[in-house]
Amino acid sequence: MKKTLIFASLLSLALASCSTNSSEYKTLKAQYDSLALVNQNYESELHETDSLVASVLTNFQEISSVEGMINVNPMKGDIRRSERDRIKDNMLLINDKLRASNDAINALTEKLEKSGGQNRRLQATIAALRKELEVQKQRVQTLTEELERKNLAIGLLDSMLTQRMSDVDRLNAATAQQAAALASQDKELNTVRYCVGTKGDLKDMKILQGGRVATEQANMSYFTKTDRRDLSQLPLYSRKARLLTVHPASSYELLPGSDKQLVLHIKNSEAFWSNSKILVVQVD
Repeated sequence: MKKTLIFASLLSLALASCSTNSSEYKTLKAQYDSLALVNQNYESELHETDSLVASVLTNFQEISSVEGMINVNPMKGDIRRSERDRIKDNMLLINDKLRASNDAINALTEKLEKSGGQNRRLQATIAALRKELEVQKQRVQTLTEELERKNLAIGLLDSMLTQRMSDVDRLNAATAQQAAALASQDKELNTVRYCVGTKGDLKDMKILQGGRVATEQANMSYFTKTDRRDLSQLPLYSRKARLLTVHPASSYELLPGSDKQLVLHIKNSEAFWSNSKILVVQVD
């Protein structure tokens, strides 16, 4: 961006030395206008990002300030109704600030995603803000429970407050659900199946049909399902073996173990499973 600003400055100097009617002037003017728009958009985006961060920090300060105004240990017995109403109003204010902070952090996250996630400074800022938001939320939850335990607030956990306090939890739950879905997809993408058997066994299980591997009518319970990232070696318990499914020869080795029986060593998991997610080994 600094290079863009410098280039724009050079263009402005060049414009000053050109005739306003020349083709060179018109070309430079178009380039200058384009760069000026880029600079304007960049400055606007930067200002909006800074404003969102500042709003979250301000909310955190105000939450701490309001928390300090709530006394959970009155010295004069039962607290007056007016004081209870003030406590309730302050708790509503705190939860509004929590919700606003969460919305601002989500807006920052959207900006980061639109930029391709390359802004490491913004990424670190968002992580720090989310961590602090969790701390603030836990403190408010503890305060709420303490107030209820001492019966200092009238209807503190009414439907409106409960709804507001659950907003952040629902958003966090949605994020956790998305993460779980991605993890499930990742696991499925890396799931493979393998089986080891004699020619007769493979025929009986209808895995070997007409001299080739087929799974249409095969007994799939004969296969072992695993994550390919966890499978680097497979003992074959035989001195003779051959792979019936297609796997690049350079991606694996069949080597004898200490007992002279063969072990399948997968040297390159990505390449080994590139043609098929099913491995069938025939042993004698």
